Amino acid sequence: MKNIIANFFKKNYYLVILKKLLKRFEKNTSVEAKRWAVENKNQSIEDFFCSVDSKLYEQVKIEIKSIQEFAENKISKLNMSFGGGGNYILLYFLIRKFNLINIVETGVAAGWTSLAILKAIKKNGKGFLYSSDFPYFRLENPEKYIGYLAKNDNNENNWFLDIRGDDVALPEIVKRLDNNIDLFHYDSDKSYSGRVNALKILNSKINSNTIIIFDDIQNNLHFKDYVEKNKKKFRVFEFEGKFLGIVGLNENIT
Repeated sequence: MKNIIANFFKKNYYLVILKKLLKRFEKNTSVEAKRWAVENKNQSIEDFFCSVDSKLYEQVKIEIKSIQEFAENKISKLNMSFGGGGNYILLYFLIRKFNLINIVETGVAAGWTSLAILKAIKKNGKGFLYSSDFPYFRLENPEKYIGYLAKNDNNENNWFLDIRGDDVALPEIVKRLDNNIDLFHYDSDKSYSGRVNALKILNSKINSNTIIIFDDIQNNLHFKDYVEKNKKKFRVFEFEGKFLGIVGLNENIT
C-alpha cells in the first residue's frame, strides 16, 4: 500500500491510475467473450506456424529457446514475479517471416515480448520497436522494471520506450512514425474503452496490411465487435489458457 500511495502522487501517475480504477466499472462481458473466442478458435498456433513456413518454424524454435534461456537467467536475479508475457513466439515468427519494419506494442511489463521483437529485428537486420507502458505502481521505483529483459542489450538504436501510459505514449509514437505500422501488438489496458482508444490514436498509421494482435480477447467483447463492425477476416489462437485475436494476416500470407 505504501508504494501505491507514493507512486499515486509521483509525476502525473495519479491521472493514469484514476482512469484505470474507473475502467473497472465497465460492463463485464467476459463470459460471452470467452465463449465467442472458444467457438472461433479453429487452429492451434503450432499448426499455423507449420502451414505458413514449417522450415522457418524449426529455426525459430531454436532461436526462441536461446532467448528464453537468456531471459530466465536475467529475471531470476530479481527474485520477484512479474507474471507471464504475451505470445512472444508468435511475434518473433511473424517479424522474421514477413520482415516487418515498424512495430508498435503496448504493455511491456518485464519485457518478454520486447526482447523477442528486438531479437527478431536484429536477426532480420532491420526494423524498429515503439513501446508504450505504465510503471508497476505497486512496486518501489517501478520505472526500472519496465522492459527489464530488453534493456542493456544494445537496443538503443532499434527501440523507443515511453512509460507515461497509452494516452500519452501512443500520440508520441504516432509523431515519430514516418510510415504505417506493420505490426501492432496490444497487451496493456484490458478494458473495452482502452482498446478502442488505442486504435483511435493509431488509426492514421494503420492500413489493411497492418497485422493487429489483441491479447486476452476473452476479457470483453471488443475484438468480436471490432471484426464484425469492420468486416475483418480474423484468427483466434489459444495461448496459456487465454485467447488472442489477429487481423491482417490474410493480407500478408500469400
